[in-house]
Amino acid sequence: MKQFFDENRLEVVKAGKEDAKKILNQIGKEQIYGAALVTDSDCITLYLAVNTYEKMREKDLKYMNMFQAHLTEEQIEGLKNGTLSMTKWVPAEWAYSDGRGSELNNVSTLLYQKEEANSAEYAENTALFFEAVTEAWRILITDKIFGEKTEDITYFVSMSDDNRSETIENYSASQLNRQELYEAFLKRAEEKA
Repeated sequence: MKQFFDENRLEVVKAGKEDAKKILNQIGKEQIYGAALVTDSDCITLYLAVNTYEKMREKDLKYMNMFQAHLTEEQIEGLKNGTLSMTKWVPAEWAYSDGRGSELNNVSTLLYQKEEANSAEYAENTALFFEAVTEAWRILITDKIFGEKTEDITYFVSMSDDNRSETIENYSASQLNRQELYEAFLKRAEEKA
């Protein structure tokens, strides 16, 4: 299984580079603040989610208007002035993703096939999956996947449908970011409306 995940890491790097190029074309001049490789609780899907300050602000104001009756005045004020966010660290709410037909979708197909072939062994080795994905992220960051602003972005691995996501996010963020970004990421609950 280790060999599979070692090979898979290289596929994630290759796919991540291709998918990031497409996302960067969509983003244009917006400023990226966060990027996540997101999986599911079975670790058989993987997608790239990216968000910008501009899209976060747009969505937060939209949600503020939709849910205003359920928010405190302090939350509304924080959303208005940008000190609070409903979406900043929630990859499922982010504006940009690799989408259907992406290179990472092909990686997901390989993961699914491996899990189907031997689900018990695959489940026992999910730590290898996270090691491979985190190392792939590290390589992509070193290769400046998002150009000159790569070092200003917070990176992490997330799990979309599992109560382990915070632990996974925190650990991966500690491995992928400089101390200042990591410490700010750990305070994300304080920024949430």
